[in-house]
Amino acid sequence: MTTQTLNDYFRSQQVPLQWSPILRCLADELRANAQTDEATLKKLFRAVGDRFASQMAYRFDSAQTLTDFNDVLNDLWSETNWGVVDLAEQSDHIAITHRFSPLAEAFGLDNLVWSIGLLEGFYQASFSQAGAGADLQVLYNNHHDDEGLQLVFQLASKR
Repeated sequence: MTTQTLNDYFRSQQVPLQWSPILRCLADELRANAQTDEATLKKLFRAVGDRFASQMAYRFDSAQTLTDFNDVLNDLWSETNWGVVDLAEQSDHIAITHRFSPLAEAFGLDNLVWSIGLLEGFYQASFSQAGAGADLQVLYNNHHDDEGLQLVFQLASKR
């Protein structure tokens, strides 16, 4: 079995069959008929991510270290079938590598440029709830593998 075949199979399992065509149509309608640009759609999806993180805030109470926070996040992602995350402290930022998110499969790889806002907003709100200062911002660093299965963000000082 080829790697591409395995990736295709994996992707087909990420979004429930009853929702896959609906979510793709929703994404296409948002992009085509909402008379809005990608930046506005990304802002909307950041707000959705922020709201989701706010609903999950109670989960972060026990996290005292970055490792604890990483574990709490992975528990959540495992329960919701949203992949896994790896948080890594760097000299000037925290790297957030999210693997196996269903965004590309749910909304289409061509809509990843704005649907990625959901994870940006989620991580921004989550880190804020965990005590990150207001001078820190989560941004997608425009790095993903060819199929959107690995997305990289950074929590860093606002520039």
